[in-house]
Amino acid sequence: MTVYHLENPIINNDWGCPKSMVELYGYQNPENRPLAELWMGAHPKAVSFVNLKNKQQMPLNELISDDPIAVLGLQCANKFTNELSFLFKVLSADSPLSIQSHPNKAQAIAGWEKENSKQIPLSAPHRNYKDKNHKPELVYAITEFHALNGFREYDQIIQLFNLIKGPKLTLIVKKLTQSLDSNGLKSFYYELMTHPTPSELVNEAINNIKQRLNTNTDPESLQVLWQLALDINSEYPGDIGVLSPFLINHIILQPGEAMFLNAGTLHAYLKGTSLEIMANSDNVLRGGLTHKHVDIKELLHTTVFEPKKQNDLTLNAIKVSKCEQTYHTDVDDFKLSIITLKSNTSQVACTTTSAEILFIIEGVVIITTDDNTSITLNAGQSCFISAQSKVYHLLGKGKVARASTPV
Repeated sequence: MTVYHLENPIINNDWGCPKSMVELYGYQNPENRPLAELWMGAHPKAVSFVNLKNKQQMPLNELISDDPIAVLGLQCANKFTNELSFLFKVLSADSPLSIQSHPNKAQAIAGWEKENSKQIPLSAPHRNYKDKNHKPELVYAITEFHALNGFREYDQIIQLFNLIKGPKLTLIVKKLTQSLDSNGLKSFYYELMTHPTPSELVNEAINNIKQRLNTNTDPESLQVLWQLALDINSEYPGDIGVLSPFLINHIILQPGEAMFLNAGTLHAYLKGTSLEIMANSDNVLRGGLTHKHVDIKELLHTTVFEPKKQNDLTLNAIKVSKCEQTYHTDVDDFKLSIITLKSNTSQVACTTTSAEILFIIEGVVIITTDDNTSITLNAGQSCFISAQSKVYHLLGKGKVARASTPV
C-alpha cells in the first residue's frame, strides 16, 4: 500500500473562523468553535493519522519511522534525518493572528538547545522553540486572503507615520529619518515595542486616524489602511501591534494567488482561508496582537530588518505541464504545485521520488497508484503518498494541491 487517506487534526485557536471550513468542505462544527488550522503532516504537536487496509489507523510519524527510506525516498530520508521535511495546513482566520517572525536554521538550533538546557517543558506557554527547525512558508489563497508581509520601504514608513503621528510618535519617527538603514529600522521597531506606555502611542495614532477618516480627503488606499488599524484596535485595544500596518506591507491575495515568507520575515495573517506549506516546524516568535507569550528580545534577534517592495510580495506560478503549475522558492524543504483537472474524464500521471501530500481544493478526484491501490477524495480531504509509489494517477474534475519535497 503506497497511498493512504489522511485523518487530520484541527487546531482551535481563538482567531480561527468557525464557518469557512464548514462552508467550503463540509467539516462538522456543531459547537461553532473556531476552526483555525487543519494540520497535514508528521509534526508531533498535531500529527495526522493514515488509514490502513484493515480499517485501523497509524500516526503518520510512526508509518515513516518504521521504514523511512522506503516511505520518504532515500535522498529525502538522508537529507532530513528520516523525517517528513514539510508541514501542510489549511489556515482559516476570522481575526488577526499575532505579529510574528520565524527563526532561521541556526537560530532554531541555538534556541532549542538553550531552552532544553533550562529544562523548559515543550508544553510551557513561555517556550519559544518547539523544535530545532527553521520555518519559511508559502501561502496559497483559497478565498480572498488578507495579510501583512515584510517591512515597507523606508519612505513609506515615514510617510505613513507622519500622517498619524502626535507628539509621542514624532520623537521616535524623527530618529528613523536620521538613520534610513537596517540598523535604524531595528532601533525604530525596538523603541515602539519597548515603549513604557504603548497604549498612549496607539491611542495617539488612532485618534488622528479617526480625524482623517472624518475629513474624508485621503485616497481610498489610505482609508483602507486607516480602517484596518481601527479594526485591529477593536480586537486588541492599545496593543502596539495595532501600528503594524504602517510598518509592514498590506497585501490582499485573490483566490489562486500565492506569496512566500522566508525565515526572519515579520508578518501577520488578518483574515481569509488559505493553504500554507512550511518547513516541518512550529517555532513562532510573537510581537503583539496575541494573548500568547511575547518575547521581544528573541523576536528582534530572529527578524530580518530589510524592506520588501510591494510588487515583490506575490509569487508567479510556473507552468510545468498542461494541468500543473508550481511555485518556486529557494528552500529545500517543500514544493507546492496546483493540478487542475477540467473534466470528469481528465487524467494526469505524476511521478515522485519523495513522499507527498495531496489536498483536494475543489471537486472529486480518484488517486490510483501502480500497486492498484485506489482512493476517492472529495474537496477538503487529503492523502499521503509514499515515495514507493513512484508513479500515481489522478482522474476526475477538480483542483488538487500537491505538497512534496523538491529532491
